[in-house]
Amino acid sequence: MKYVAIAILILGALFAGCARPVIDTKIPPVAVIDSVSSSPIYTGDSVKFVGHGISTTGQIISYNWRSSINGDISKQATFDTSTLSAGSHTIWFSVQDNYGNWSTEIGTSLLVLSHGGPATMAIKVFSASPSAINEGDWITLTWDVSGDGTVRIDPDIGNVAYNGSRSVQPMQNTTYTIYATNDAGVTTATTVIAVAPIALNKVVLYSVSSESGTIMINSGAFTSGQVLVGEDRGQMQMQGILSFDISSIPYNAIVKSVQLDMSRSIIFNYPFPWQGNLFIYNLKYGLDLNAQNQMTFLPSSSIYRWGTNSQITQMPAAPFTSVDFVSAVQRQIDSRNSRFQVRMQFEKYYHYNFWDLSSTTNQKLSQPSGLVGNYIDVTSGNPTLIVGYILPQ
Repeated sequence: MKYVAIAILILGALFAGCARPVIDTKIPPVAVIDSVSSSPIYTGDSVKFVGHGISTTGQIISYNWRSSINGDISKQATFDTSTLSAGSHTIWFSVQDNYGNWSTEIGTSLLVLSHGGPATMAIKVFSASPSAINEGDWITLTWDVSGDGTVRIDPDIGNVAYNGSRSVQPMQNTTYTIYATNDAGVTTATTVIAVAPIALNKVVLYSVSSESGTIMINSGAFTSGQVLVGEDRGQMQMQGILSFDISSIPYNAIVKSVQLDMSRSIIFNYPFPWQGNLFIYNLKYGLDLNAQNQMTFLPSSSIYRWGTNSQITQMPAAPFTSVDFVSAVQRQIDSRNSRFQVRMQFEKYYHYNFWDLSSTTNQKLSQPSGLVGNYIDVTSGNPTLIVGYILPQ
C-alpha cells in the first residue's frame, strides 16, 4: 500500500504539471477587409472582395458579406461578383468563430455607376479622429471626394474643397454628414462622434461697486455706486452699468451658461411700460469718460431685451439668460479680459404704444398722475452674475 500511495502522488503531480489553461470562449473574433476593387465601377463589372478574420481563442469558420443596397452577397472569405446594382454601396463584412461568436461588422464604400448615365461623385474618405472624446476636446474630420460638383459638410461647416481636413469641437454627441452633389445626384456619408460630458464648474460673481453706477443721459455724467435705470424724479433718463470681475474663471474655460440675476431689484412706480423695453448691452470694460467725467458709448447690439408690449409691468422672477450672454462672456475670457460689463437702458420703438391690449374697447392707457420717477433700483437687489463653465481635460 505504501508504494501504491507514492505512485498515485507521482501521477497526480505529472497531470497537474500538464494542466491546460482555461480558454475564454466568448471573446469575439475580428473581421478584416483586405481589398475591394477600386471605386467607382459600372454595373456588370466584376468586383473582387478579399477578407479574413482573426480569433484569439478559436478558428474562423464562417464569413458574411452584405451590401446596403443588395443585401447579403457572399458567405466566402474571397469572391467575385458582377451583380451589384447601381448606387452608392456600403459593403459590410463579418466573421464567425467555432464557438459561435460573430465579429463586429466593418464597412467600406463602393460606388457602382450606370452605363451611359452621368457620373455621380464618389466619397472615397470621410472619417473622424478620434471618434470618442470628452466634452471640450477637439476632433479632426478628414475627407476625399472625387468627381465634379460641390461638397458640403453638416452641421456648422458648410461648403468645402474636394479634399481636406478640419478641426471641430462638438460639445455633444454629433453626427457629421458629407454631401457630394452634382447633376447626377447626391452621394452622402456620415461619421458619428461620441462626446462624454464632464463636470460643470459654477461661479457666482457680485458686481464691483466702484466700477458700477448710473449715467445721466442729459449730461452723460457717470456716478459710481448705486445703479439706477429709467427716469429720475426730474424726468431725466438714467442708464445703469454693472461690472463683474471674471478673473477667477480660467482662460481656457468653455462657458456653458450665463445668468444675470436682477430679480430682486426694487421697482419705483411704473418704469414698465412707460419707459419702454429694458435693453441689456455688453459694454467693453473700461468706462469711456471724457474730460468732464461724462460717459461716451461704443456702438453695440443688445444681448437681452425684457418686455415686448405694454402689458409688462415687473421684472422677471428668473434671471436673464441667453446664448448672446454666453458668447459675450466667452469673448471676454478669450481676450484675457478680467471684467464683464453690461449697460442697461429703457428704449421705445417709434411705434411703441400705450394701449390696453386686454380691453375690448382698446382704451388708451393714462399714466397715473402725481408720480415722480419711474425707475429700477438694481443695486438694492444685490445683482449677481452666475457663470457655468467646463475645463478641457
